[in-house]
Amino acid sequence: MTQSIQVQMCAMVLMLLVCYFSFIRHSVVLKSMLLYRQLVVVTTGCVAADILSIIGIAHANSPLTDILCKIYLFFVIWTSFLSFNYVCYDIVKIRRKVMLRRFFRFFTLVSSIIPFFLPIDFYNSGDEIYSFGPAVTYTFVISPIFIIASMVLILICKKHMNPYRSNAVMIWMLMETAGALIQINNRGLLLISFSMALGVTVLFAKLENPDSGIERVTGCYRISLLREYVQQLYDNDDKERALIVIENEELEKELSIEAIMLIEIGNFLKRLNCGKVFRGIGNDFVIVFKDVNEAKTIFPAIKERFEFSWHEGNILHPHYLLIPSIKVFENPSELFSTYRYYSNMTADSSESFFIIDSEALDKMKEFRFMQSEIKAALNENRFIVFLQPIYSVTEGKFVSAEALVRMKSRDGKLIMPSSFIPIAEQTGQIEQIGERVFEIVCDVIKEHEIQLLGLKYIEINLSVIQCENRNLAARFSDIIRRYEIEPNTINLEITESGSIKQKSILLDNMDYLSRYGCSFSLDDFGTGESNLNYIVNMPVDIVKFDRSMVLSYFSTKRAGIMFEYVTGMIKRMGMKIVAEGVEEKYQFEALSKLGIDYIQGYYFSKPIPIPEFISFIRRANIRK
Repeated sequence: MTQSIQVQMCAMVLMLLVCYFSFIRHSVVLKSMLLYRQLVVVTTGCVAADILSIIGIAHANSPLTDILCKIYLFFVIWTSFLSFNYVCYDIVKIRRKVMLRRFFRFFTLVSSIIPFFLPIDFYNSGDEIYSFGPAVTYTFVISPIFIIASMVLILICKKHMNPYRSNAVMIWMLMETAGALIQINNRGLLLISFSMALGVTVLFAKLENPDSGIERVTGCYRISLLREYVQQLYDNDDKERALIVIENEELEKELSIEAIMLIEIGNFLKRLNCGKVFRGIGNDFVIVFKDVNEAKTIFPAIKERFEFSWHEGNILHPHYLLIPSIKVFENPSELFSTYRYYSNMTADSSESFFIIDSEALDKMKEFRFMQSEIKAALNENRFIVFLQPIYSVTEGKFVSAEALVRMKSRDGKLIMPSSFIPIAEQTGQIEQIGERVFEIVCDVIKEHEIQLLGLKYIEINLSVIQCENRNLAARFSDIIRRYEIEPNTINLEITESGSIKQKSILLDNMDYLSRYGCSFSLDDFGTGESNLNYIVNMPVDIVKFDRSMVLSYFSTKRAGIMFEYVTGMIKRMGMKIVAEGVEEKYQFEALSKLGIDYIQGYYFSKPIPIPEFISFIRRANIRK
């Protein structure tokens, strides 16, 4: 009797510890944790009932002893069922079959009551104490059904389960089975309750420890737990939850104090006691609120705190993403995909607050679709080049053209650059497109011998990303050599832009290609951020006035004065000027009188396919 009580007391100590750490520790309660807590409570009751039944058999043989022993059997059956129920949660098909789960619960309820109507006997020799009889036999027939079913489900449905979970649960099942088999073959060793308690403790250690969901540095919840939590919200159709993402990309530049500042931020957010705080991607924090109203109520306090310094006086300037409701996303994968997308998109933005709603989701989908279309178009050679002729006022003929890329959709429709170029620049695909256009132009120059048509060169636009590529000059010069054309038949257009971060690389590329024989134009003059500096510091031969600048010349007196002044200054510096967007005869005549060298626009021709362009130039220049 002493040995049996000692074993059960050890089991009780284990269960009390598991209860303490499972219920006292604050945690995001996932469905699996809820089922586990049910299992812990019933297993604790089973161990307590086992201890009471042993005491009852040892000290009295009365109707009360019968009841205590049958209560123990009742808990044994329910423990087995809840073990089965816990296993079922990981198997998606069973998890979603509500009626099947209800049947199992009803079956268990009926099964657990039956022992109360069956006879039971006791054995007490002083050293050995146990119960036996029809009630015990019945229990040891019903309980293994759930245990065996659990093990079979794990083996059959293993692919539907997390491998780590399936292994832990299988160990648990085997421990319970081993304890039952030992007790069946040696009635004096009461190990069933102990094996149950030990199995539940193993589950706690490997799967259901609340601390396992805590991120070590900040003490906030891990992002992996956020994924599980969001999945549970979708499973429960609880989609009114709102999220605020605090992006702290600046911390990546301050690695020496990163951990301390993250701890400070995490502690502050947890003290708000308003939502569940998770460590997000990188140094982000994600707060899950019950609804958007709670999020909007708390956000001012968050924003205000970030206006003050953190560790060692460091002030952060985070970006905030507000997701008003997760219901706009079809599933958790789409939610996290959108989160990653906008985290990357907003990293360099001057704006600090973004709302990720259905409209933002549609924009992301359009972006992803176009990104996929660009990739397919590159693989299927669906990028084509249109050419727009450029007229020389002094020579009275067309002397060049600008290459403008178009993308064909799968059904043959033309997609304009404004629809795909910005996306290609964000994804890096612009380099492949740019090189493809460069090769097409080189082929046109060689195939049609443009010099014989009166053309001196063809202009090709360069993107910011291309300009910052150290290999640009080498790649382009190799292509020129491969097509065996003269370098001076290529003019490269760069756009004045403050977004070019690696200006030294741009200048190196320009210097190399200039010495090789190519010329450069400054495109869209008047619309950028560093107008005159580009002209002064870069080896450009031609300046192109943007259409908006040309139109302003004819719209206001002040703009006209500025236009004339800039024109004179550029010409005194020895550079040529192209006026873009010219559509009317009076515009052409006025710009010609002003001394503009080249005219480009619909007045002469819109951008046209290469065959049409060649025919147009032959007719126009031969007539001249």
